Amino acid sequence: MNSQDTSTPPGRRKLFHGWYIVGSGLIIQLLGAMLMHHALGAYALAMTRDLGWSRTALSGGFSLARFESGLLGPVQGWLIDKYGTRVIMRWGLVSFGLGFIAFSQISELWHFYVIFSFIAVGSSLGGFMTVTVAVVSWFDKQRARALSISQLGFSIGGLLGGSVILILITEIGWRAFSLGSGILILVLAFPLTAVMYSRPEDIGLTMDGIKPSAEESSDPSNISSADEPAFTWQEAMRTSAFWTIGLGHAFAVMVVSTLMLHLPLHLVDGQGLSEVHAAMVAAGMMACQIPGQAIAGSLGEKLGKRKLTTAAMIMHGIALLILAHFSSIAMIILFAAMNGLAWGIRGPLMQTMRAEYFGRTNFGMIMGWSSVLIMAGSFSGPMIAGRLFDVAGSYQSGFTLIALFPLVGSIFFAFSGPPKKKITVATNN
Repeated sequence: MNSQDTSTPPGRRKLFHGWYIVGSGLIIQLLGAMLMHHALGAYALAMTRDLGWSRTALSGGFSLARFESGLLGPVQGWLIDKYGTRVIMRWGLVSFGLGFIAFSQISELWHFYVIFSFIAVGSSLGGFMTVTVAVVSWFDKQRARALSISQLGFSIGGLLGGSVILILITEIGWRAFSLGSGILILVLAFPLTAVMYSRPEDIGLTMDGIKPSAEESSDPSNISSADEPAFTWQEAMRTSAFWTIGLGHAFAVMVVSTLMLHLPLHLVDGQGLSEVHAAMVAAGMMACQIPGQAIAGSLGEKLGKRKLTTAAMIMHGIALLILAHFSSIAMIILFAAMNGLAWGIRGPLMQTMRAEYFGRTNFGMIMGWSSVLIMAGSFSGPMIAGRLFDVAGSYQSGFTLIALFPLVGSIFFAFSGPPKKKITVATNN
């Protein structure tokens, strides 16, 4: 099969199928961010008032779910590499949607722990990691751009989750919102998986939609880039780059996961802001993430992905220190702008570095094992902040401690040089 559809009328270029995958991934990640990840703070605020559970108990439930999702990573990577992104995404979205429907009925703390774990596993299988593997498999030269666009869904979803969702949960209640979320995921997100082919070669296309030369077309084994790295997950884990990128990513996610849960609680109960004003701060942070993602690809090529990611990590740390030690509106706005911009810049660049260093052949497994490291940051951040709040009565000490981790992570990225390439050969299985 030719890589170009000869039925396309002259002068009209057919849109490369990879962009449909990017668009579907954007919408799926938008729903996940809006209905779960960036709604956690709104849920926590409503559930502490409705059910009287402590912040440590809530943090424990959210963190336990992240812990389980992290441990799932290697298995998920293996499943994606073996069965393809579409199958795994469909199972995940069904679990995600049904989990929210069940979540609307909980009344005991153990219900919360069990059902939210079910939701988190579904979110992992049907969300970020699976989408990222799909996008990486379809793009090479435009990989950073494609990842940035797909991750815009997380930013836009966060913009809505940090503003509209907080107000909506306050108005209609968290139970009704959870029930509606489950139905929306099953009705809207599930059908989008129809476009999720695992590799362009599966439907006779090439990466980036670039038509191969006559010589490459005559030999299907040459369809992939000749100099594409092809690390196995075992080989990748023996490189220093795997660990420096993984730990740096974990320390960045420590900040993000902490703020997802505790930012509304800090702004409303600690700083005295109304739910509406707290929602505006969260929305502003996510709005600043969008231009960061927009410039990440082109700026990373000009300045260097490692340098730009290092700078973004430093911004994460400084922003959280500002939030911890200053309470004026001007400083809170500065925190939101810095943290959002840093988040937007380093997000797609970290994944692009992984793909460039290790290749797409076993990217699912490599990302799966990386998720174990990432899980450590995602799990520990909310727990540290919640526990220190219960002890000290404020978030200052917890936020200050957590701010040190991305500053250390910036050093990891500064030294995350590419490993010696293991190149794909024609006989690669």
